[in-house]
Amino acid sequence: MAILGIDIAPGGMFAYAVVENDVVVEKGTASARDLASVFKKYRIQKLALDNLGELFQYGRSVIRLLGKLPYDVNVVEVTRVGEGYVRTEDLVRQHLGVVKGRLDPQETAIYLAMLAGRGVGTPVKLFEEETVVLVYRRISTTPGGMSRNRYMRNISHRIRDIAARIEAKLKEAKLDYDLFLKEESGEVTSAKFIVYASKEVVRRYIKTMRSIDVAVSIYSAPAKKGGVPAHGRYLIVGVDPGIVTGVAVLTLDGEVLDTLARRGFSRGDVLRYVHQWGVPVVVATDVADPPEYVKRLASMCGAVLYVPSRDLTSEEKAEVLEKVGWRAKTTHERDALAAAFKAYQDYKPKFEKIEKEFGGILKPDQLEYARALVVKGYSIAQAVSEALKRREEKETKVIYVTVEKPCGSRDEALTARIKALEYENMELQKELEKLRREYAQLKRAFEDAKWRDMKYRELQNRIEALTVALTQKEDEINALKNLFLEILKAFGTRYKLLHLSETVECRGGEVVGTVCRNTETVDDAVARKTLGVPLRLVAKLQLGEYYVIDIDALTRLTDEIKRRIEERREIDLRKIVEQYRRGLV
Repeated sequence: MAILGIDIAPGGMFAYAVVENDVVVEKGTASARDLASVFKKYRIQKLALDNLGELFQYGRSVIRLLGKLPYDVNVVEVTRVGEGYVRTEDLVRQHLGVVKGRLDPQETAIYLAMLAGRGVGTPVKLFEEETVVLVYRRISTTPGGMSRNRYMRNISHRIRDIAARIEAKLKEAKLDYDLFLKEESGEVTSAKFIVYASKEVVRRYIKTMRSIDVAVSIYSAPAKKGGVPAHGRYLIVGVDPGIVTGVAVLTLDGEVLDTLARRGFSRGDVLRYVHQWGVPVVVATDVADPPEYVKRLASMCGAVLYVPSRDLTSEEKAEVLEKVGWRAKTTHERDALAAAFKAYQDYKPKFEKIEKEFGGILKPDQLEYARALVVKGYSIAQAVSEALKRREEKETKVIYVTVEKPCGSRDEALTARIKALEYENMELQKELEKLRREYAQLKRAFEDAKWRDMKYRELQNRIEALTVALTQKEDEINALKNLFLEILKAFGTRYKLLHLSETVECRGGEVVGTVCRNTETVDDAVARKTLGVPLRLVAKLQLGEYYVIDIDALTRLTDEIKRRIEERREIDLRKIVEQYRRGLV
Protein backbone atom coordinates (compact mmCIF):
# COMPACT_ATOMS: atom_id res chain seq x y z
CA MET A 1 0.00 0.00 0.00
CA ALA A 2 1.35 3.41 -1.01
CA ILE A 3 1.32 6.07 1.73
CA LEU A 4 1.90 9.75 1.04
CA GLY A 5 3.27 11.98 3.79
CA ILE A 6 3.07 15.77 3.33
CA ASP A 7 4.17 18.85 5.26
CA ILE A 8 3.87 22.56 4.54
CA ALA A 9 7.01 23.94 2.86
CA PRO A 10 8.00 27.58 2.25
CA GLY A 11 6.47 29.38 -0.73
CA GLY A 12 3.07 27.71 -0.53
CA MET A 13 4.54 24.37 -1.60
CA PHE A 14 4.30 20.90 -0.04
CA ALA A 15 7.17 18.62 0.93
CA TYR A 16 6.06 15.07 0.15
CA ALA A 17 7.30 11.49 0.40
CA VAL A 18 5.80 8.28 -0.98
CA VAL A 19 6.49 5.21 1.19
CA GLU A 20 5.79 1.59 0.27
CA ASN A 21 6.68 -1.22 2.69
CA ASP A 22 8.74 1.23 4.78
CA VAL A 23 10.80 2.22 1.72
CA VAL A 24 10.81 5.77 0.32
CA VAL A 25 10.06 5.41 -3.40
CA GLU A 26 9.75 9.13 -4.18
CA LYS A 27 10.20 12.42 -2.37
CA GLY A 28 10.38 16.10 -3.20
CA THR A 29 8.55 19.40 -3.15
CA ALA A 30 5.48 20.09 -5.27
CA SER A 31 2.41 22.27 -5.62
CA ALA A 32 -1.07 20.91 -5.02
CA ARG A 33 -1.56 20.60 -8.80
CA ASP A 34 1.63 18.52 -9.11
CA LEU A 35 0.57 16.31 -6.20
CA ALA A 36 -2.36 15.13 -8.33
CA SER A 37 0.04 13.25 -10.61
CA VAL A 38 1.69 11.64 -7.54
CA PHE A 39 -1.69 10.35 -6.34
CA LYS A 40 -2.48 8.90 -9.77
CA LYS A 41 1.00 7.45 -10.33
CA TYR A 42 1.11 5.44 -7.08
CA ARG A 43 -2.66 5.25 -6.41
CA ILE A 44 -2.10 6.57 -2.90
CA GLN A 45 -4.34 4.80 -0.35
CA LYS A 46 -3.40 6.79 2.77
CA LEU A 47 -2.43 10.44 3.30
CA ALA A 48 -0.40 11.23 6.44
CA LEU A 49 -0.13 14.75 7.90
CA ASP A 50 0.90 16.24 11.22
CA ASN A 51 -1.64 19.02 11.66
CA LEU A 52 -5.13 19.12 10.21
CA GLY A 53 -5.46 22.82 10.98
CA GLU A 54 -2.48 23.61 8.72
CA LEU A 55 -4.10 21.64 5.91
CA PHE A 56 -7.30 23.70 6.19
CA GLN A 57 -5.31 26.93 6.40
CA TYR A 58 -2.74 26.37 3.65
CA GLY A 59 -3.85 23.25 1.82
CA ARG A 60 -7.44 23.84 0.69
CA SER A 61 -6.35 22.92 -2.82
CA VAL A 62 -5.18 19.51 -1.54
CA ILE A 63 -8.59 18.90 0.06
CA ARG A 64 -10.29 19.76 -3.25
CA LEU A 65 -7.88 17.40 -5.01
CA LEU A 66 -8.78 14.56 -2.62
CA GLY A 67 -12.45 15.19 -3.25
CA LYS A 68 -12.04 14.89 -7.02
CA LEU A 69 -9.84 11.78 -7.10
CA PRO A 70 -11.57 8.76 -8.69
CA TYR A 71 -11.12 6.74 -5.48
CA ASP A 72 -11.25 7.34 -1.71
CA VAL A 73 -8.11 8.15 0.31
CA ASN A 74 -7.82 7.57 4.06
CA VAL A 75 -6.47 10.65 5.84
CA VAL A 76 -4.53 10.21 9.10
CA GLU A 77 -3.51 12.96 11.54
CA VAL A 78 -0.38 11.25 12.84
CA THR A 79 0.31 13.55 15.79
CA ARG A 80 -3.15 13.08 17.32
CA VAL A 81 -2.97 10.10 19.66
CA GLY A 82 -6.08 9.46 21.74
CA GLU A 83 -7.49 12.74 23.02
CA GLY A 84 -4.22 14.68 22.85
CA TYR A 85 -1.37 15.58 20.52
CA VAL A 86 2.25 14.35 20.49
CA ARG A 87 5.12 16.10 18.68
CA THR A 88 6.32 14.40 15.51
CA GLU A 89 9.89 14.26 16.90
CA ASP A 90 8.66 12.37 19.98
CA LEU A 91 6.70 9.87 17.87
CA VAL A 92 9.75 9.29 15.64
CA ARG A 93 11.92 8.57 18.69
CA GLN A 94 9.26 6.32 20.26
CA HIS A 95 8.28 4.23 17.21
CA LEU A 96 11.29 4.47 14.87
CA GLY A 97 14.16 4.87 17.34
CA VAL A 98 15.38 8.02 15.58
CA VAL A 99 16.47 10.94 17.76
CA LYS A 100 16.10 14.33 16.07
CA GLY A 101 16.06 17.76 17.60
CA ARG A 102 13.95 19.38 14.91
CA LEU A 103 12.69 17.91 11.62
CA ASP A 104 12.68 19.86 8.37
CA PRO A 105 9.55 19.60 6.11
CA GLN A 106 11.06 16.84 3.92
CA GLU A 107 12.05 14.69 6.89
CA THR A 108 8.65 15.31 8.47
CA ALA A 109 6.88 14.07 5.32
CA ILE A 110 9.00 10.87 5.26
CA TYR A 111 8.51 10.06 8.93
CA LEU A 112 4.79 10.86 8.83
CA ALA A 113 4.30 8.29 6.05
CA MET A 114 6.32 5.68 7.95
CA LEU A 115 4.44 6.29 11.20
CA ALA A 116 1.07 6.08 9.43
CA GLY A 117 2.19 2.75 7.96
CA ARG A 118 2.68 1.47 11.52
CA GLY A 119 -0.85 2.51 12.52
CA VAL A 120 0.16 5.61 14.47
CA GLY A 121 -2.31 8.51 14.50
CA THR A 122 -6.05 9.09 14.24
CA PRO A 123 -8.17 8.77 11.08
CA VAL A 124 -9.67 12.09 10.01
CA LYS A 125 -13.01 12.60 8.29
CA LEU A 126 -12.56 15.20 5.56
CA PHE A 127 -15.62 14.20 3.52
CA GLU A 128 -19.16 13.07 4.14
CA GLU A 129 -20.44 9.72 2.88
CA GLU A 130 -21.99 11.79 0.09
CA THR A 131 -20.93 12.42 -3.48
CA VAL A 132 -21.74 15.45 -5.60
CA VAL A 133 -22.43 14.92 -9.30
CA LEU A 134 -22.53 18.32 -10.99
CA VAL A 135 -23.70 18.91 -14.57
CA TYR A 136 -22.86 22.46 -15.62
CA ARG A 137 -22.21 24.65 -18.66
CA ARG A 138 -18.61 25.44 -19.56
CA ILE A 139 -19.14 28.43 -21.84
CA SER A 140 -20.52 31.79 -20.81
CA THR A 141 -23.67 32.96 -22.61
CA THR A 142 -23.37 36.60 -21.60
CA PRO A 143 -23.57 38.23 -25.09
CA GLY A 144 -27.16 39.23 -25.88
CA GLY A 145 -29.39 38.86 -28.91
CA MET A 146 -31.38 36.06 -30.52
CA SER A 147 -28.31 33.85 -30.93
CA ARG A 148 -27.64 34.01 -27.22
CA ASN A 149 -31.21 32.88 -26.40
CA ARG A 150 -31.06 30.03 -28.90
CA TYR A 151 -27.66 28.89 -27.62
CA MET A 152 -28.88 29.10 -24.03
CA ARG A 153 -31.85 26.87 -24.88
CA ASN A 154 -29.57 24.33 -26.54
CA ILE A 155 -27.30 24.14 -23.47
CA SER A 156 -30.33 23.91 -21.19
CA HIS A 157 -31.66 20.94 -23.21
CA ARG A 158 -28.22 19.30 -23.08
CA ILE A 159 -28.01 19.69 -19.29
CA ARG A 160 -31.55 18.31 -18.84
CA ASP A 161 -30.80 15.36 -21.12
CA ILE A 162 -27.53 14.47 -19.34
CA ALA A 163 -29.20 14.90 -15.93
CA ALA A 164 -32.04 12.58 -16.99
CA ARG A 165 -29.55 9.90 -18.07
CA ILE A 166 -27.62 10.22 -14.78
CA GLU A 167 -30.87 10.00 -12.81
CA ALA A 168 -31.87 6.84 -14.70
CA LYS A 169 -28.51 5.22 -13.87
CA LEU A 170 -28.80 6.16 -10.19
CA LYS A 171 -32.28 4.66 -10.04
CA GLU A 172 -31.06 1.52 -11.79
CA ALA A 173 -28.23 1.24 -9.25
CA LYS A 174 -30.75 1.92 -6.42
CA LEU A 175 -28.61 4.76 -5.03
CA ASP A 176 -30.35 7.36 -2.85
CA TYR A 177 -29.96 10.95 -4.09
CA ASP A 178 -31.29 14.53 -4.13
CA LEU A 179 -31.49 16.57 -7.33
CA PHE A 180 -31.33 20.37 -7.51
CA LEU A 181 -31.75 22.31 -10.78
CA LYS A 182 -30.44 25.86 -11.05
CA GLU A 183 -32.32 28.11 -13.45
CA GLU A 184 -31.73 31.50 -15.04
CA SER A 185 -34.45 33.21 -17.07
CA GLY A 186 -36.42 29.98 -17.15
CA GLU A 187 -33.52 27.91 -18.53
CA VAL A 188 -31.55 25.27 -16.61
CA THR A 189 -27.89 26.25 -16.13
CA SER A 190 -26.80 23.36 -13.90
CA ALA A 191 -28.02 20.14 -12.29
CA LYS A 192 -26.60 19.06 -8.95
CA PHE A 193 -27.03 15.53 -7.57
CA ILE A 194 -26.25 14.77 -3.92
CA VAL A 195 -25.77 10.98 -3.92
CA TYR A 196 -25.74 9.27 -0.53
CA ALA A 197 -22.92 6.85 -1.31
CA SER A 198 -19.13 6.98 -1.48
CA LYS A 199 -17.43 8.47 -4.51
CA GLU A 200 -15.90 5.11 -5.42
CA VAL A 201 -19.37 3.52 -5.62
CA VAL A 202 -20.89 6.39 -7.60
CA ARG A 203 -18.07 6.33 -10.16
CA ARG A 204 -18.94 2.74 -11.02
CA TYR A 205 -22.18 4.01 -12.55
CA ILE A 206 -21.49 7.66 -13.46
CA LYS A 207 -18.47 8.90 -15.40
CA THR A 208 -17.01 12.39 -15.59
CA MET A 209 -17.47 14.12 -18.92
CA ARG A 210 -16.07 17.26 -20.50
CA SER A 211 -17.31 18.57 -23.86
CA ILE A 212 -17.12 21.99 -25.50
CA ASP A 213 -20.26 23.34 -23.82
CA VAL A 214 -21.19 21.00 -20.92
CA ALA A 215 -19.22 19.09 -18.26
CA VAL A 216 -19.96 16.49 -15.59
CA SER A 217 -17.88 16.66 -12.41
CA ILE A 218 -17.87 14.12 -9.55
CA TYR A 219 -16.41 14.89 -6.12
CA SER A 220 -16.89 14.03 -2.45
CA ALA A 221 -18.96 16.40 -0.33
CA PRO A 222 -16.76 18.14 2.31
CA ALA A 223 -17.37 17.09 5.92
CA LYS A 224 -19.66 19.38 7.91
CA LYS A 225 -20.64 19.72 11.53
CA GLY A 226 -23.72 17.97 12.91
CA GLY A 227 -23.12 14.35 11.96
CA VAL A 228 -24.06 13.13 15.46
CA PRO A 229 -26.96 14.61 17.49
CA ALA A 230 -25.63 17.07 20.06
CA HIS A 231 -28.53 16.35 22.46
CA GLY A 232 -30.73 13.37 23.29
CA ARG A 233 -33.84 15.53 22.94
CA TYR A 234 -36.55 14.38 20.49
CA LEU A 235 -37.80 16.76 17.80
CA ILE A 236 -40.57 17.43 15.30
CA VAL A 237 -39.16 18.72 12.00
CA GLY A 238 -41.31 20.51 9.44
CA VAL A 239 -40.02 20.62 5.85
CA ASP A 240 -41.11 22.62 2.81
CA PRO A 241 -38.97 21.32 -0.10
CA GLY A 242 -38.23 23.04 -3.37
CA ILE A 243 -35.51 25.08 -5.05
CA VAL A 244 -35.41 26.85 -1.69
CA THR A 245 -36.12 24.40 1.15
CA GLY A 246 -37.59 25.57 4.44
CA VAL A 247 -37.03 23.72 7.73
CA ALA A 248 -38.58 24.23 11.17
CA VAL A 249 -37.51 22.49 14.40
CA LEU A 250 -39.91 21.98 17.34
CA THR A 251 -39.59 20.11 20.62
CA LEU A 252 -42.23 17.59 21.69
CA ASP A 253 -43.56 20.37 23.96
CA GLY A 254 -44.31 22.52 20.91
CA GLU A 255 -41.44 24.97 21.53
CA VAL A 256 -39.97 26.44 18.34
CA LEU A 257 -36.19 26.08 18.38
CA ASP A 258 -35.33 27.48 14.95
CA THR A 259 -36.40 27.91 11.33
CA LEU A 260 -34.20 28.14 8.26
CA ALA A 261 -34.56 28.39 4.47
CA ARG A 262 -31.71 27.61 2.10
CA ARG A 263 -31.25 27.05 -1.61
CA GLY A 264 -30.11 23.53 -2.58
CA PHE A 265 -30.68 22.20 0.94
CA SER A 266 -29.85 18.47 0.68
CA ARG A 267 -31.33 15.91 3.08
CA GLY A 268 -27.90 15.30 4.57
CA ASP A 269 -27.49 19.02 5.27
CA VAL A 270 -31.00 19.17 6.77
CA LEU A 271 -30.18 16.33 9.19
CA ARG A 272 -26.84 17.87 10.15
CA TYR A 273 -28.66 21.16 10.82
CA VAL A 274 -31.38 19.44 12.90
CA HIS A 275 -28.84 17.40 14.89
CA GLN A 276 -27.69 20.62 16.57
CA TRP A 277 -30.82 20.32 18.76
CA GLY A 278 -31.46 16.59 18.95
CA VAL A 279 -33.00 13.58 17.21
CA PRO A 280 -35.91 13.96 14.75
CA VAL A 281 -38.81 11.56 15.45
CA VAL A 282 -41.37 13.26 13.18
CA VAL A 283 -40.85 14.75 9.74
CA ALA A 284 -43.92 16.77 8.72
CA THR A 285 -45.20 18.34 5.52
CA ASP A 286 -48.01 20.84 4.94
CA VAL A 287 -49.62 19.06 1.95
CA ALA A 288 -51.77 15.92 1.77
CA ASP A 289 -49.67 14.47 -1.04
CA PRO A 290 -46.18 14.39 0.51
CA PRO A 291 -43.24 15.30 -1.78
CA GLU A 292 -40.71 12.56 -2.49
CA TYR A 293 -38.02 14.65 -0.76
CA VAL A 294 -39.93 14.60 2.53
CA LYS A 295 -40.65 10.86 2.29
CA ARG A 296 -36.98 10.11 1.69
CA LEU A 297 -35.89 12.41 4.53
CA ALA A 298 -38.17 10.61 7.00
CA SER A 299 -36.93 7.23 5.81
CA MET A 300 -33.30 8.39 5.97
CA CYS A 301 -33.45 9.37 9.65
CA GLY A 302 -35.90 6.67 10.76
CA ALA A 303 -38.57 9.22 11.67
CA VAL A 304 -42.35 9.03 11.32
CA LEU A 305 -43.75 10.84 8.28
CA TYR A 306 -46.62 13.15 9.23
CA VAL A 307 -49.05 14.09 6.46
CA PRO A 308 -52.13 16.29 7.08
CA SER A 309 -55.53 15.09 5.88
CA ARG A 310 -55.67 18.08 3.52
CA ASP A 311 -53.39 20.88 2.33
CA LEU A 312 -52.95 23.64 4.90
CA THR A 313 -54.29 27.02 3.76
CA SER A 314 -52.39 30.31 3.93
CA GLU A 315 -54.79 31.50 6.65
CA GLU A 316 -54.05 28.43 8.79
CA LYS A 317 -50.31 28.97 8.38
CA ALA A 318 -50.64 32.63 9.39
CA GLU A 319 -52.61 31.56 12.49
CA VAL A 320 -49.80 29.18 13.46
CA LEU A 321 -47.21 31.99 13.28
CA GLU A 322 -49.41 34.20 15.42
CA LYS A 323 -50.07 31.41 17.91
CA VAL A 324 -46.43 30.44 18.46
CA GLY A 325 -45.20 34.02 18.26
CA TRP A 326 -42.47 33.23 15.77
CA ARG A 327 -41.36 35.56 13.00
CA ALA A 328 -40.63 33.57 9.85
CA LYS A 329 -38.31 35.34 7.41
CA THR A 330 -39.61 33.52 4.32
CA THR A 331 -42.77 31.71 3.19
CA HIS A 332 -40.73 28.48 3.11
CA GLU A 333 -39.97 28.78 6.82
CA ARG A 334 -43.61 29.65 7.48
CA ASP A 335 -44.85 26.54 5.62
CA ALA A 336 -42.33 24.30 7.39
CA LEU A 337 -43.29 25.70 10.79
CA ALA A 338 -47.00 25.23 10.05
CA ALA A 339 -46.37 21.60 9.08
CA ALA A 340 -44.40 20.90 12.27
CA PHE A 341 -46.92 22.64 14.52
CA LYS A 342 -49.84 20.81 12.88
CA ALA A 343 -48.08 17.51 13.62
CA TYR A 344 -47.51 18.61 17.23
CA GLN A 345 -51.21 19.50 17.64
CA ASP A 346 -52.26 16.07 16.38
CA TYR A 347 -49.94 14.28 18.82
CA LYS A 348 -50.59 16.67 21.71
CA PRO A 349 -53.62 14.78 23.19
CA LYS A 350 -51.56 11.61 23.52
CA PHE A 351 -48.66 13.55 25.04
CA GLU A 352 -51.01 15.11 27.60
CA LYS A 353 -52.57 11.75 28.41
CA ILE A 354 -49.13 10.25 29.13
CA GLU A 355 -48.22 13.17 31.38
CA LYS A 356 -51.56 13.10 33.19
CA GLU A 357 -51.62 9.36 33.90
CA PHE A 358 -47.92 8.60 34.30
CA GLY A 359 -46.22 11.94 34.94
CA GLY A 360 -45.90 11.07 38.60
CA ILE A 361 -43.79 7.96 38.00
CA LEU A 362 -41.77 9.06 34.98
CA LYS A 363 -38.75 11.33 35.05
CA PRO A 364 -38.61 14.15 32.44
CA ASP A 365 -36.27 12.25 30.12
CA GLN A 366 -38.42 9.11 30.45
CA LEU A 367 -41.54 11.13 29.72
CA GLU A 368 -39.98 12.49 26.54
CA TYR A 369 -38.83 8.99 25.56
CA ALA A 370 -42.38 7.66 26.07
CA ARG A 371 -43.73 10.46 23.86
CA ALA A 372 -41.24 9.56 21.13
CA LEU A 373 -42.32 5.91 21.29
CA VAL A 374 -46.00 6.89 21.00
CA VAL A 375 -45.15 8.90 17.91
CA LYS A 376 -43.48 5.82 16.45
CA GLY A 377 -46.67 3.77 16.87
CA TYR A 378 -46.39 2.32 20.37
CA SER A 379 -49.49 2.27 22.53
CA ILE A 380 -49.34 4.50 25.59
CA ALA A 381 -48.99 1.46 27.83
CA GLN A 382 -46.16 0.01 25.77
CA ALA A 383 -44.37 3.36 25.64
CA VAL A 384 -44.57 3.84 29.41
CA SER A 385 -43.41 0.27 30.00
CA GLU A 386 -40.36 0.78 27.78
CA ALA A 387 -39.60 4.10 29.47
CA LEU A 388 -39.68 2.43 32.89
CA LYS A 389 -37.36 -0.32 31.66
CA ARG A 390 -34.99 2.38 30.55
CA ARG A 391 -34.91 3.83 34.07
CA GLU A 392 -34.24 0.44 35.63
CA GLU A 393 -31.35 -0.12 33.25
CA LYS A 394 -29.86 3.24 34.15
CA GLU A 395 -30.27 2.55 37.86
CA THR A 396 -28.54 -0.81 37.46
CA LYS A 397 -25.61 0.79 35.72
CA VAL A 398 -24.85 3.25 38.52
CA ILE A 399 -25.06 0.78 41.43
CA TYR A 400 -21.58 -0.58 42.09
CA VAL A 401 -21.67 -1.29 45.86
CA THR A 402 -24.32 -3.33 47.65
CA VAL A 403 -25.73 -1.42 50.61
CA GLU A 404 -28.64 -1.94 52.92
CA LYS A 405 -31.45 0.45 52.17
CA PRO A 406 -35.24 0.46 52.21
CA CYS A 407 -36.98 -1.30 49.32
CA GLY A 408 -39.66 1.34 49.05
CA SER A 409 -38.38 2.88 45.82
CA ARG A 410 -38.02 -0.57 44.29
CA ASP A 411 -41.57 -1.46 45.36
CA GLU A 412 -42.85 1.77 43.89
CA ALA A 413 -41.10 1.04 40.61
CA LEU A 414 -42.54 -2.49 40.52
CA THR A 415 -46.01 -1.22 41.37
CA ALA A 416 -45.79 1.34 38.59
CA ARG A 417 -44.50 -1.32 36.23
CA ILE A 418 -47.39 -3.65 37.13
CA LYS A 419 -49.86 -0.84 36.60
CA ALA A 420 -48.38 -0.08 33.21
CA LEU A 421 -48.38 -3.76 32.24
CA GLU A 422 -52.01 -4.17 33.32
CA TYR A 423 -52.95 -1.13 31.28
CA GLU A 424 -50.95 -2.42 28.35
CA ASN A 425 -52.60 -5.85 28.67
CA MET A 426 -56.06 -4.28 28.63
CA GLU A 427 -55.21 -2.18 25.59
CA LEU A 428 -53.72 -5.18 23.82
CA GLN A 429 -56.83 -7.26 24.54
CA LYS A 430 -58.97 -4.56 22.95
CA GLU A 431 -56.63 -4.31 20.00
CA LEU A 432 -56.56 -8.11 19.63
CA GLU A 433 -60.36 -8.31 19.57
CA LYS A 434 -60.47 -5.54 17.00
CA LEU A 435 -57.85 -7.28 14.86
CA ARG A 436 -59.77 -10.56 15.06
CA ARG A 437 -62.90 -8.87 13.76
CA GLU A 438 -60.96 -7.18 11.00
CA TYR A 439 -59.28 -10.48 10.14
CA ALA A 440 -62.64 -12.27 9.88
CA GLN A 441 -64.00 -9.51 7.63
CA LEU A 442 -60.90 -9.51 5.46
CA LYS A 443 -60.93 -13.31 5.22
CA ARG A 444 -64.54 -13.29 4.02
CA ALA A 445 -63.81 -10.52 1.57
CA PHE A 446 -60.73 -12.39 0.35
CA GLU A 447 -62.67 -15.64 -0.17
CA ASP A 448 -65.39 -13.76 -2.05
CA ALA A 449 -62.83 -11.99 -4.19
CA LYS A 450 -60.99 -15.27 -4.79
CA TRP A 451 -64.24 -17.00 -5.90
CA ARG A 452 -65.15 -14.09 -8.16
CA ASP A 453 -61.66 -14.05 -9.60
CA MET A 454 -61.81 -17.82 -10.33
CA LYS A 455 -65.22 -17.49 -12.03
CA TYR A 456 -64.02 -14.48 -13.95
CA ARG A 457 -60.98 -16.39 -15.21
CA GLU A 458 -63.16 -19.36 -16.23
CA LEU A 459 -65.54 -17.09 -18.12
CA GLN A 460 -62.64 -15.22 -19.67
CA ASN A 461 -61.06 -18.48 -20.93
CA ARG A 462 -64.45 -19.65 -22.22
CA ILE A 463 -65.01 -16.37 -24.03
CA GLU A 464 -61.55 -16.56 -25.62
CA ALA A 465 -62.13 -20.16 -26.79
CA LEU A 466 -65.57 -19.31 -28.22
CA THR A 467 -64.16 -16.22 -29.90
CA VAL A 468 -61.49 -18.32 -31.64
CA ALA A 469 -64.07 -20.96 -32.67
CA LEU A 470 -66.44 -18.26 -33.92
CA THR A 471 -63.70 -16.68 -35.99
CA GLN A 472 -62.86 -20.04 -37.58
CA LYS A 473 -66.52 -20.74 -38.38
CA GLU A 474 -66.97 -17.28 -39.85
CA ASP A 475 -63.94 -17.89 -42.10
CA GLU A 476 -65.39 -21.24 -43.20
CA ILE A 477 -68.80 -19.68 -43.87
CA ASN A 478 -67.25 -16.91 -45.93
CA ALA A 479 -65.24 -19.42 -47.95
CA LEU A 480 -68.35 -21.55 -48.56
CA LYS A 481 -70.35 -18.48 -49.54
CA ASN A 482 -67.78 -17.50 -52.12
CA LEU A 483 -67.62 -21.04 -53.48
CA PHE A 484 -71.38 -21.41 -53.58
CA LEU A 485 -71.75 -18.12 -55.44
CA GLU A 486 -69.14 -19.26 -57.94
CA ILE A 487 -70.99 -22.57 -58.44
CA LEU A 488 -74.38 -20.86 -58.86
CA LYS A 489 -72.98 -18.49 -61.46
CA ALA A 490 -71.55 -21.32 -63.57
CA PHE A 491 -74.06 -24.11 -62.77
CA GLY A 492 -75.10 -26.09 -65.83
CA THR A 493 -72.13 -25.03 -67.92
CA ARG A 494 -69.24 -25.84 -65.63
CA TYR A 495 -70.76 -27.72 -62.69
CA LYS A 496 -73.23 -30.60 -62.24
CA LEU A 497 -74.64 -32.57 -59.32
CA LEU A 498 -73.63 -36.21 -58.90
CA HIS A 499 -75.11 -38.62 -56.31
CA LEU A 500 -72.81 -40.94 -54.41
CA SER A 501 -74.56 -43.94 -56.00
CA GLU A 502 -73.52 -42.71 -59.44
CA THR A 503 -69.85 -43.16 -58.58
CA VAL A 504 -68.26 -46.57 -59.10
CA GLU A 505 -65.45 -48.77 -57.82
CA CYS A 506 -63.16 -48.67 -60.87
CA ARG A 507 -61.29 -51.91 -61.70
CA GLY A 508 -60.44 -51.19 -65.38
CA GLY A 509 -62.25 -50.78 -68.66
CA GLU A 510 -64.68 -48.09 -67.47
CA VAL A 511 -65.93 -45.69 -70.14
CA VAL A 512 -65.35 -41.97 -70.52
CA GLY A 513 -67.27 -39.84 -67.98
CA THR A 514 -67.10 -42.37 -65.19
CA VAL A 515 -66.26 -40.99 -61.71
CA CYS A 516 -64.24 -43.40 -59.53
CA ARG A 517 -64.58 -43.27 -55.76
CA ASN A 518 -61.70 -45.71 -55.15
CA THR A 519 -58.92 -43.88 -56.98
CA GLU A 520 -56.98 -40.92 -55.63
CA THR A 521 -54.74 -39.78 -58.50
CA VAL A 522 -54.36 -39.90 -62.27
CA ASP A 523 -51.58 -42.46 -61.81
CA ASP A 524 -54.05 -44.76 -60.02
CA ALA A 525 -56.48 -44.51 -62.97
CA VAL A 526 -53.75 -45.20 -65.56
CA ALA A 527 -52.50 -48.17 -63.55
CA ARG A 528 -56.03 -49.67 -63.47
CA LYS A 529 -56.47 -48.93 -67.26
CA THR A 530 -59.71 -47.13 -66.58
CA LEU A 531 -61.00 -43.93 -68.15
CA GLY A 532 -62.80 -43.12 -64.88
CA VAL A 533 -61.67 -39.93 -63.14
CA PRO A 534 -60.84 -39.86 -59.35
CA LEU A 535 -63.75 -38.34 -57.38
CA ARG A 536 -61.54 -36.17 -55.13
CA LEU A 537 -59.96 -34.44 -58.15
CA VAL A 538 -63.27 -33.29 -59.71
CA ALA A 539 -65.53 -32.79 -56.64
CA LYS A 540 -65.67 -29.09 -55.83
CA LEU A 541 -68.06 -29.41 -52.89
CA GLN A 542 -69.84 -32.16 -50.97
CA LEU A 543 -73.45 -31.60 -49.87
CA GLY A 544 -74.47 -34.68 -47.92
CA GLU A 545 -74.55 -37.61 -50.46
CA TYR A 546 -74.26 -35.24 -53.42
CA TYR A 547 -71.12 -33.86 -55.01
CA VAL A 548 -70.74 -30.72 -57.11
CA ILE A 549 -68.60 -31.93 -60.04
CA ASP A 550 -66.35 -29.57 -62.00
CA ILE A 551 -67.13 -30.49 -65.64
CA ASP A 552 -64.05 -28.74 -66.99
CA ALA A 553 -61.83 -30.65 -64.58
CA LEU A 554 -63.61 -33.91 -65.53
CA THR A 555 -62.98 -33.32 -69.25
CA ARG A 556 -59.39 -32.25 -68.73
CA LEU A 557 -58.52 -35.19 -66.51
CA THR A 558 -60.29 -37.68 -68.85
CA ASP A 559 -58.22 -36.43 -71.77
CA GLU A 560 -55.05 -36.71 -69.71
CA ILE A 561 -55.87 -40.28 -68.62
CA LYS A 562 -56.69 -41.30 -72.24
CA ARG A 563 -53.43 -39.81 -73.46
CA ARG A 564 -51.35 -41.52 -70.83
CA ILE A 565 -53.10 -44.90 -71.41
CA GLU A 566 -52.45 -44.58 -75.16
CA GLU A 567 -48.82 -43.78 -74.47
CA ARG A 568 -48.57 -46.79 -72.22
CA ARG A 569 -50.14 -49.03 -74.90
CA GLU A 570 -47.63 -47.82 -77.49
CA ILE A 571 -44.80 -48.58 -75.08
CA ASP A 572 -46.22 -52.05 -74.42
CA LEU A 573 -46.61 -52.65 -78.18
CA ARG A 574 -43.01 -51.66 -78.85
CA LYS A 575 -41.86 -54.04 -76.15
CA ILE A 576 -43.86 -56.91 -77.77
CA VAL A 577 -42.45 -56.16 -81.24
CA GLU A 578 -38.95 -55.97 -79.83
CA GLN A 579 -39.35 -59.30 -78.06
CA TYR A 580 -40.78 -60.86 -81.23
CA ARG A 581 -37.80 -59.67 -83.27
CA ARG A 582 -35.37 -61.05 -80.71
CA GLY A 583 -37.19 -64.40 -80.93
CA LEU A 584 -36.78 -64.58 -84.73
CA VAL A 585 -33.14 -63.84 -84.47
